[in-house]
Amino acid sequence: MEIVTITEARRRLDGALSSYEAKIEYVTPNQALGRITARDITAACDYPPYRKSPFDGYAIHSHGGNAYEVVATIGAGIVYDGPVAAGQAVRLMTGCAVPDDCDTVVPQEYAERQGNHIRVTESIPPGSNIIPKGEECRSGAVIIPAGTKLTAGALSVAVGLGNERLPVYAKTKVLFLTSGRELVLPGEVRHHGQIYNSNAYLFQPLLEQYGAEVTFYHVSDGPDQLADEMAAVRRLARDKDLIVSTGGVSVGLYDTMPQIYQSLGAVQLYDRITMRPGSASYGGVIETDGRRTLILGLSGNPSASFNAFHLLAVPILRRLNGERNSEFPVVTCHLGDAIHKKNPVDRFVQGRLTYEQGQPIFTPNTTLTSSALLGLAHTNALAYIKKGTPPLPKGAPIEVILLKAVP
Repeated sequence: MEIVTITEARRRLDGALSSYEAKIEYVTPNQALGRITARDITAACDYPPYRKSPFDGYAIHSHGGNAYEVVATIGAGIVYDGPVAAGQAVRLMTGCAVPDDCDTVVPQEYAERQGNHIRVTESIPPGSNIIPKGEECRSGAVIIPAGTKLTAGALSVAVGLGNERLPVYAKTKVLFLTSGRELVLPGEVRHHGQIYNSNAYLFQPLLEQYGAEVTFYHVSDGPDQLADEMAAVRRLARDKDLIVSTGGVSVGLYDTMPQIYQSLGAVQLYDRITMRPGSASYGGVIETDGRRTLILGLSGNPSASFNAFHLLAVPILRRLNGERNSEFPVVTCHLGDAIHKKNPVDRFVQGRLTYEQGQPIFTPNTTLTSSALLGLAHTNALAYIKKGTPPLPKGAPIEVILLKAVP
């Protein structure tokens, strides 16, 4: 058994990715939310692409007086390309293209209209109130750099500047496995001694949240089914970038995941980590025909696997997806409640970070065992407690890894 620190586990997994090159694909804006840009996205046109009016009013051809004849009325999306002579005006709405012959826009509240004529009631210098073509950017300018996560705002910019296909890194293909005869899915009969497969509903959404394309399969760990399950996992793993499993990696008689991984030709990187919760763990890599597939075998206990997932799997997923920064932010807080646990190894405590009177406060979950489940509903941070640290009183300073934005 090779036991390593969390830092060493990450170093070995990172080393196994040293030659990885993410694939690039072009997708429509409808498929791009949350994806990472693989190349710079540039403006396909000037923005705005024409001179436009910032409000409802009258585009005029200035002539030195204050009286104008209205020769046309247009709405947004309509272009008036007829002549506009000195002393003439075109009524237009917000966002309309200003006719070529017009040099000024008069806000409608500064114009009194009678029939087809207006009188301008305020002094407006020629050239006023026209948004110039290309005011924000010119065609060809970089509007979204490579390595950017495409948010709704970024997609709006890309589409607004004329982009129909966007260069993004291909989604990471992940095989997600749960393990254990004690697990049943919703809708199945749960016998005495069994529990519902909460991990299936924790990690598949998390994997998808971090940009993965997920295939799910459950391994029973029954000895009479082992050969068939090895074959199924081998088939499902063929085109995958990453395998993540929960359960079956400890030292029990029916912990079969390392055996299954060995049958796939995996080279073991480690098989235990000096941290709590989450010490039961397996890291490996499969290399077939020049393709590398990383393996992360996590504990079956919800809290333990939750910690290991964020500390090990998320940085890998971010790198495979092309993100530049793979780390969570770290915030120095004060403890909202005491943590009485002793710390013979590095400990990561689940809880919630909030702000009270502008100061960050970390409140640990009530139950801190590896099998705890209920606290996952509101956990947004992990407090890091270094090996050898004594129990911590309420109010003690502590470093916290922020997993989610604080509302």
